[in-house]
Amino acid sequence: MMKRWGERLTDGLTAQRVGLLLLALALLMGIIGYADQHPEGFTLSGFLGDFYANVSAELASIAITVLIIDSLNRRREAKAEERRERDQLIRQLGSTVNAVAKQASEELRARGWLTDGTLQECDLRVANLEDARLWKADLQGVNLQWAKLNKANLNGAVLVGANLTQAKMTAAKLGGTDLRGANLTEARLYRAHFNGANLREADLTGAFLQGARFEGADLRGAKLDACQMDEMTVCPDAAIWTPETDLARFTDPSHTAFWEPTPPLDAERNGVTRNDIQAQE
Repeated sequence: MMKRWGERLTDGLTAQRVGLLLLALALLMGIIGYADQHPEGFTLSGFLGDFYANVSAELASIAITVLIIDSLNRRREAKAEERRERDQLIRQLGSTVNAVAKQASEELRARGWLTDGTLQECDLRVANLEDARLWKADLQGVNLQWAKLNKANLNGAVLVGANLTQAKMTAAKLGGTDLRGANLTEARLYRAHFNGANLREADLTGAFLQGARFEGADLRGAKLDACQMDEMTVCPDAAIWTPETDLARFTDPSHTAFWEPTPPLDAERNGVTRNDIQAQE
């Protein structure tokens, strides 16, 4: 019974009601105190003499408190609005409508969210990002399974651990891209450019690599089982792929004829300059 009464009382005590109650108590105590100190009755001069200093100090204190609270509320509201805008843009980035997804990528770049790690681990499955300008984007751990990235500019992007299973990436630009540990199983990578890319431990099992270019790419530990190449595919050493090409030369450091990329792996030192990365924005 007491517990239920206490809950009702607590529910009824809003901040506004508590404030009005305290104000009423303050006025009541002031009147009683004034009457006790001035039995002769009320006079304006006596009232001002007793209260003006305290009242002015309290008003100043209240004004400062109100301004501080208002500033904090405005800041909190601004952050909440920013979060809403960011989340909305991320949802639009994952749209299957190409125009919507591309516009979102531009807005995210303008706000700095494309490159600051905001998008890490996002779910962008089936996103239509064809021809999108995603250079230097931080997409670490992003799920891009079944996404459309044909002709997308991913030069210099970070896709460490990303899921690109069965992604459509025909003619995608991946110069200097960090794809360590990425899953590119059965990805459509026709004519994709991997110049200077870091593909260590990446899984390209069953990937379609006809016409893809890997000049200067680091393929150490990469899985290339059942991948498909043709006479237009260019190997990391700039040689044209043939059925006799031993791909283990590029993936197995213990191979007697292992081809090692120029250390340290750097896009600009492997034929991909900063101008190349941004020229196709």
